[in-house]
Amino acid sequence: MKILTIDTCAEPSSIAIQVDGAAPEVIALPQGWRSSMVQEEITKLLSRHGIRSKDIDGYGVTTGPGTFTGVRIGLTVVKALAEVHQKPIIPMSTLELIALAARNADKEHTRFAAVMDARRGQVFGAAYEMNGEEVRVAVEETVGSLANFLERVREQGLQDACVCGVDLTAYLPELEKQGWKDCNTITVAAQLAGILAEETAVRLKRGEGKSPLEVDANYVRASDAEKFWSA
Repeated sequence: MKILTIDTCAEPSSIAIQVDGAAPEVIALPQGWRSSMVQEEITKLLSRHGIRSKDIDGYGVTTGPGTFTGVRIGLTVVKALAEVHQKPIIPMSTLELIALAARNADKEHTRFAAVMDARRGQVFGAAYEMNGEEVRVAVEETVGSLANFLERVREQGLQDACVCGVDLTAYLPELEKQGWKDCNTITVAAQLAGILAEETAVRLKRGEGKSPLEVDANYVRASDAEKFWSA
């Protein structure tokens, strides 16, 4: 099975290809990348593996949360390719993907509270409980202060959940204040397209692929433009 994945929600963004269950090749997009660069990097990645775009069996893409531009670009590229070649897509929450990456890094824990920068002094957050391949959402995706998110995690009885993210440095003082020590935090690699490729292969085999029309963005909060027009 040949899998192509794109994550333009995390920073740095990345693309990956997995061929027949081998370790994915992951390419990080440079800072300041543009939409045309995503297409160029995909072309080069496929060429290195001697694969044509029509040979891809399925796609994986992060649907958000993330920057509005990033979410839109990744979805647009994947949906266009899947539409042209009539192949399935596995859409995934960026937060769930962070939690899965943390689980791969620490097999002993089963509860993970994933956070990522939402700017404006806020975080996107969600919590998950895992049992083998089963993933249960324990705290729905939300946006707000880190303290409020951690309070919601506590309310669900998940005080022992590992807080995970691609960069937790700025959150460590608040995490310690709220009772989360270093042993309860996991920093995962920022290039999420690799773990996305592995998870996409698993979910495609379970028959969970979706058509382009079924895949949509997951912004978690409204854009400034939406707020303006609804005011």
